[in-house]
Amino acid sequence: MVRVSRPLVPVSACAVIAGLVLGAAMAGRSVQAQEKRTMWDGVYSDTQAKRGQDAYKTSCAPCHKADLLGDAGAPALAGPEFFSRWNGSSADDVVKTIRASMPQDAPDTLGTQTYVDLVTFLMKSNGAPAGAAELSIESPALKQVMVSNPK
Repeated sequence: MVRVSRPLVPVSACAVIAGLVLGAAMAGRSVQAQEKRTMWDGVYSDTQAKRGQDAYKTSCAPCHKADLLGDAGAPALAGPEFFSRWNGSSADDVVKTIRASMPQDAPDTLGTQTYVDLVTFLMKSNGAPAGAAELSIESPALKQVMVSNPK
């Protein structure tokens, strides 16, 4: 007599489990493989840049000037100086650097949202177009957005 052994787990359950494992693996891979975007890809909203502009007027303009061109004591935040300093950096790099050092008399006091809003204002002031969605305040998302020279 030939004995046929039966699987401990029904085949349909194995297929479901395999599908879930594969789906989870693919989801994780798609997050890791996100294509980097640049500041020229509409990565912030006009509303967000307006909040950044308001914060700039209060916290940054006294030193960096209303036109963002700075002076002997504060570097320009617009034009060639901006791109010379930040080209190839991520938005996360810009946010972290500004947060750690500005305002000069009270670094890291504006809150994450305000620092991100300020960076969007700098992007807009340097010619980058707005998009429909706000730039995320989450570090992994900010690392996917690169500052680059004008196209």
